[in-house]
Amino acid sequence: MSSKKLLIVDDEIGFARFVEGVAEDLEFDISLTCDPTEFGALYSNNIDIIVLDLFMPDTDGIELLRFLSDNNSTASVVLMSGKDVGVLHSAQELATEHGITVLGTLQKPFRAHELKNVLLQYTPSSPAPVGSTDNNEMPSLNEFRQAIKQEELFMCYQPQIAIASREVVGVEALVRWKHPTKGIIPPNYFIPLAEKNELIADVTYYSVRTAIRQQGLWRKKGKNLRVSINMSPKVLDDLDMPEKMSICSTEMGADIAKIMIEVTETVIMSDVARYMDILARMRMKGFGLSIDDFGTGYSSLQQLVRVPFTELKIDQAFIRKLTTDKECHTITRISILLAHELGMSVVAEGIETESEWNVLTELGCDEGQGFWMGKPMPAEEVETWIASWSSG
Repeated sequence: MSSKKLLIVDDEIGFARFVEGVAEDLEFDISLTCDPTEFGALYSNNIDIIVLDLFMPDTDGIELLRFLSDNNSTASVVLMSGKDVGVLHSAQELATEHGITVLGTLQKPFRAHELKNVLLQYTPSSPAPVGSTDNNEMPSLNEFRQAIKQEELFMCYQPQIAIASREVVGVEALVRWKHPTKGIIPPNYFIPLAEKNELIADVTYYSVRTAIRQQGLWRKKGKNLRVSINMSPKVLDDLDMPEKMSICSTEMGADIAKIMIEVTETVIMSDVARYMDILARMRMKGFGLSIDDFGTGYSSLQQLVRVPFTELKIDQAFIRKLTTDKECHTITRISILLAHELGMSVVAEGIETESEWNVLTELGCDEGQGFWMGKPMPAEEVETWIASWSSG
C-alpha cells in the first residue's frame, strides 16, 4: 500500500520543518514549501492532506482554499494560524462551504501531540458502495406524487431527553419515504422536491395528522409524550390553521399542551403580520412554539421578541463542534442563557457523543436529542426504547 501524501505550506521554514518531523513519525510521504506561489506547481490530485498556514505573503491561505475548490480537490486540510483566531474559524467555515474536509484548526504555537491528534483523524474518502443511490438514481417527481397517493410516506420519532434527569420527555416527528425499489429516500431530497412542486401541503397534512394521532394513542396508554412537528414555511400561511389543528387534536384525543410546532426563524420574514397572526393564535390555542435551527438565520433576536416562542432549538451545526470550537461553545452557552432569560426551554439537537452531552449538562441545557441517545424510530419501537433507556 502506498503511503499517504501530505503537503505543507508555511512561509516559516522552522515551523514547516516541525510539522514535517511530526508527519514523518506517522509515515507520511511529505512535500514542503515555504513559498505559497509554488503551491500550484506542487499540488496534485493524489495529495491526501494539506497543512496550510493562513497568513502568508503574496498568496494567503484563503486564496489557496479557493484554488482547491476550483480544482475539485479531495484533499483534507489542516489550517494553522499564529494570528487572528476569528480568521482561523472563518477559514474553517469557508472550507466547509467549498466542500473541503477540515481535519482541524491549530493556533500557533502548538505542540507535536496536538498536530498528531489532528493528522490521525484522516480517513481516505471511499467510493460510493455498489447499489447506493445517488442523485441520478433518485425517484422522479411523478414517483413522489405516487408515493403520496400510495401511502409510501411514514413517520419516525426521535427521543428528546431532559438532560438533568435523563427522563424521556418527548419526541420529534420526522417524515420518511420508503420507495418500493430504491429503499429509503433522504428527506433532504424529497422535502425540497415537495416544496418546489406544491406538494408540501400534502406532506405536511399527512405528517401533522399522523403525529397528532400518535400523541393521542400514547396519551391513552398513559405515556403523555410531547410531540414536536416541523411546519414548512410553504404551508404556514393559512389563517385558519390554528383552528384546524385544534379541532384535529380534539378529534385524535391528543393533549394540545403536548404538541410543539417547530418553525425556522426565517419563516416569519416574508409576511411578518400574517405569520405573527397565525403563530400567536397557535400559542393561544395551547400549542407550544419552537424556534428551530436557532442561530442560522438573519433576525434571530427580533424573531424571539415578535413571536411567543416557548422553546428554542440550538442547531446541530453548533452542537457537533461544541467540544472543539470555542466560538460554537460560546454561541451555545449564550443561546441557553438568552432563552432562559426569556422564559424558554432549550433543546440541543444533533448530540452524537457523550462529551457533547456532558458539556450541555454543564451549560444548563434543558433537553437534548441526537444519535448518541436514540435515532429516529417507528412509533411501535418508541416504548421499548424508552424502557431500555430508563433502565440503562
